[in-house]
Amino acid sequence: MKLKRVILSLVFTLAINIAVVGQTVSFELKTSPNIIFDFNTIQEYINGITYMNAVTLNINTTERFDIYVGATTTNVGYWDVTSTYSTGGDPPPISILKLQFRNGSSTSLMSGFFPLQDIASPTYIIGTNAAPDGSISCPNNGTNAPGDYLTSPSCYKFNVDLRIVPGFTYQSGLYTLRIDYVIIQDL
Repeated sequence: MKLKRVILSLVFTLAINIAVVGQTVSFELKTSPNIIFDFNTIQEYINGITYMNAVTLNINTTERFDIYVGATTTNVGYWDVTSTYSTGGDPPPISILKLQFRNGSSTSLMSGFFPLQDIASPTYIIGTNAAPDGSISCPNNGTNAPGDYLTSPSCYKFNVDLRIVPGFTYQSGLYTLRIDYVIIQDL
């Protein structure tokens, strides 16, 4: 079997929509804003690559909030193509990237790894798209009450893990993907 090389690069952005004076949110990356998944061994294609704690979201808010995540691409549902190295295979869908949001109190609505979706139909980590959500205090699942990662890191500090297991069906090449983390006031 000839080994195909696929390099998948991620670019992180943070969208914040805050309407209340005094509400703040900080965003920290564990590494550079570009994380490279470079698949160059058969073992990596079969078992995948996982980056633990790739992103840290620190929340400091005086209002109830929602967090959701989704991908923004030029071809909805697929990674953006930078260059291809072959003519065979399918373009990689954004869903091959799996995310996991963790904090000390397990307040994320999504447990374990879940596939990334387009930003038009995002995955809610805290809250829902039906506003307003009722206030849920920490340490309960779905915590959206005001709080601060400095005084309650187990509730308001989220580590994001990333995993891709590509297999051998995708076209070899260099692809990029923008992930939008959106933290908004729950109105």
